Amino acid sequence: MGKVYFVGAGSGDPELLTLKGKRVLESADVIIYDRLVHPVLLYLAKDSARFIYSGKYPKNHVLKQKNINQLLLEEGQKEQIVVRLKGGDPGIFGRVGEEIATLQQEQIRYEIVPGVTAASAASSYSGIPLTHREHSSKVTLATAHRQVGETIDFKGLTENGTMCLYMGIEQAASTQKILLEQGVSTELPVVIVEWASLGRQRTITAMIQTMVEAIEEHNIQNPSLIILGEVATCRKGTDWFEQLPLFGHKILLIDTEKIKFETILTYTQQGADVYAIQVGKDRDQRFDEVHQQYLSDHYFDEVVYLNSELTTMYKRQEDVLNKRFI
Repeated sequence: MGKVYFVGAGSGDPELLTLKGKRVLESADVIIYDRLVHPVLLYLAKDSARFIYSGKYPKNHVLKQKNINQLLLEEGQKEQIVVRLKGGDPGIFGRVGEEIATLQQEQIRYEIVPGVTAASAASSYSGIPLTHREHSSKVTLATAHRQVGETIDFKGLTENGTMCLYMGIEQAASTQKILLEQGVSTELPVVIVEWASLGRQRTITAMIQTMVEAIEEHNIQNPSLIILGEVATCRKGTDWFEQLPLFGHKILLIDTEKIKFETILTYTQQGADVYAIQVGKDRDQRFDEVHQQYLSDHYFDEVVYLNSELTTMYKRQEDVLNKRFI
C-alpha cells in the first residue's frame, strides 16, 4: 500500500511552497491538484508522475468531494506516493478532515505538510501585520459560508483583534449587514485582497460601511480575502510587493525546451504574474491539459520567447491555445 501526502502549496507565489512540500512533490507518482494551486509547481514533478485535476470552481466542481475521496482511496491503495496538492494550508478550509477520514477507514498511510495560508500571504504581501501591539492581540480565521443557525461574534472578535474572512466576496452584503446589526463601528477599517501574492494581486481599502460598494466598484472576485480590523490602517498606499519592478506584468514564457522552475522564479521574484509553456513536438504532453485549463482561465498580455525562432509562430496567448502547443 502506498502513502498519501496532503501538501499545502501556499497561496499564489510559487516560492511559498515549503521545503518539505517541494521534496514530497518531486518524489510523487501521482499529483491530484486543485484550481487554486499555481500549476507551475507541477514543473517540479518527475517525468513519470501523473497529473489529475480536481478543479473546484465556485458552484462548479470538476470533481465532487465524494469523487475526490474515492480517487484518494484508489490511488492510495497502490504502491506509490500520492500528493494531494491544495492551495494555501490543507488544514484551513481545505476539507482535509473529510479526506483524512476516508483514508483512515481503509488504514491508508498519510502525512500532512502545512502550507502558507491565504491570511498570511494576503496580509504580508499587502504590508499588513495580522497582529500589532497597538491594534490587535488576536486573529480569527473564518469562512463567510456559515452553517444554518451558526453565528459569529464579529463585535467581540474585531475589538482589539483581526478577522480574516475566506471566500467572502459573494457574501459581502450579508456580512456587512450582520456586522452593523452587532454594533461593529461603521468606520472599522477593511482591506480586501484579490489573488494574494501573485503579480495580478489587487488590494483595496475601505470601511465597514463602504466595503460592499468598494467591492462592486473594483469588480473584486474570488479568490479574495477580507481583513477586518485596525491593523488595516498599517497599509499606507502601495507596499513592498507592489513596488517590485515587474509587479502587474502578466508574462507568458514560451520555449521548445522544458522550462526550469528556477527560470520561472526569476520573474516571480520581481513581482510578475508568470506562466510557462513548452511547445513543439518534443514537449511534455502531460502539460497539454494543464495549459489548456489555466490559459482558459487567465490572460497574459506579454510573451517572452526563450527560443527566438518562436516569435513568428506565437504572437499572443490566443495563438498558443489555437495551435495547441504544437
